[in-house]
Amino acid sequence: MSLVHRRCVALLATLALAASLVTVTPAAPADADTVRTPVMGSAELTGPEVEAWFHAVWRPEFRATVDEDTLIRYFREEGVREGVDWNIAFAQAILETAWFNYPDHGQVGPQDNNFGGMGAFDGADGQYVFRFPDARTGVRAKMQHLRIYGDPTVAGNGSNLGSPIAVDVDERYPQRWQLIRNGTGPTGQPYHASATAWQDLGNGLWATDPFYNCKVLSIYRRMLEFHGRDVTGLPTNPTCLRTWHLRHENRGGDADGFAFMGRDGDEVLACDFNGDGRDTPATFRDGRWTISNLVNGASAFGFEYGRAGDVPLCGDWNGNGRAGIGVVRDGRWHLRNALSAGHADLSFTYGRVTRGDIPIAGNWNGRGGDGIGIIRGGEWHLRNTLSGGPAQHRFVYGRILAGDRPVTGDWNGDGVDGVGIVRTQQWHLRNTLSGGPAQLRFVYGRLGSEDVPVAGDWTRDGRSTPAIVRR
Repeated sequence: MSLVHRRCVALLATLALAASLVTVTPAAPADADTVRTPVMGSAELTGPEVEAWFHAVWRPEFRATVDEDTLIRYFREEGVREGVDWNIAFAQAILETAWFNYPDHGQVGPQDNNFGGMGAFDGADGQYVFRFPDARTGVRAKMQHLRIYGDPTVAGNGSNLGSPIAVDVDERYPQRWQLIRNGTGPTGQPYHASATAWQDLGNGLWATDPFYNCKVLSIYRRMLEFHGRDVTGLPTNPTCLRTWHLRHENRGGDADGFAFMGRDGDEVLACDFNGDGRDTPATFRDGRWTISNLVNGASAFGFEYGRAGDVPLCGDWNGNGRAGIGVVRDGRWHLRNALSAGHADLSFTYGRVTRGDIPIAGNWNGRGGDGIGIIRGGEWHLRNTLSGGPAQHRFVYGRILAGDRPVTGDWNGDGVDGVGIVRTQQWHLRNTLSGGPAQLRFVYGRLGSEDVPVAGDWTRDGRSTPAIVRR
């Protein structure tokens, strides 16, 4: 089969929402973007629990100026004294110091007793780094610095801190503390109380890295998971993006690869957007598209096309081997060949989306370019051409109204998309466009919980295989 003619793959939707071949809307997700983890507050784990976790995980050489258990004790004591959640502050210190290894290429060294990268500015050579006389003073400075950001009640002169303001060996830190407490950032907003939750850090607050808070909180999540504690709302990876678990075979087993793209509430899609024969991730939310041409989701780009309430889909509309984009609005399809904002290249009416029809797209005849379709209840209505009119393929497959999620893709590499449904955790795939028993059947993912199924040709072998997108 010519990869130029094979269709980007499959996907499904929740029962209540129409979805394209390659789009899914998670059912009532707990939006991670709204979760707030306060900087100030009591720690979840005890000192011995943090010690047990830290001793159990692999890490590079420990190079702090005190031993591990002593350092953890300092974090607990100084955190409690300032009212800062010291568990997460310890996770932040792990990130800042590379697990207290202090790599030689960094600005901060172990002898600096600096556990928060304080004074280590991008592009500097370390000349502004604060150096503290001992590990306890360095931990104290870190906790007090966090309190500036997280505590609206901290006094301007530091008089209600748990300890006097920490003093570094150059006696510069007290002045720096006062400056941050009483000063404003580049946007004119005060630093004080500008990060009352750990999710606020990054993007210029404490660090420029936009994923800074995700990296901190994902380490904290590992601490909690080790002890079987609740991790609801905490990121599963250092980017805070959803994790795509890609499988290279149409059978159950462990993921063969991973991608990172999208947040809770995004609709997820996968298509061959650049014609290289490989499907790659994309997301849609309220008219905003984000697309990557790399299977791992990196180097993504975005643009506006459509609006909130539209059903997104992607497909090869002009037969050039590259997927374009589309939205379906009130039964009217608006398809665009370019991956950019602009006018539709083709518009027509097909189906009754407002009455529950699910729009899909796929290569139903093995020729260049994709056709369209809708699923009405359990009945599939597929059309080879991009226009309104009667279906060329019409059949019943699955129990969509009972919760099955439709999925399509080229399961056997013959250049024609087949159909499928995902029922709880079990995938039922059929190579032909007709009703009948599944030709492929396997379990993959935890569907019915927080996993969203999607399919794609992740390896350029011409076959669509499963993936699940996990919060």
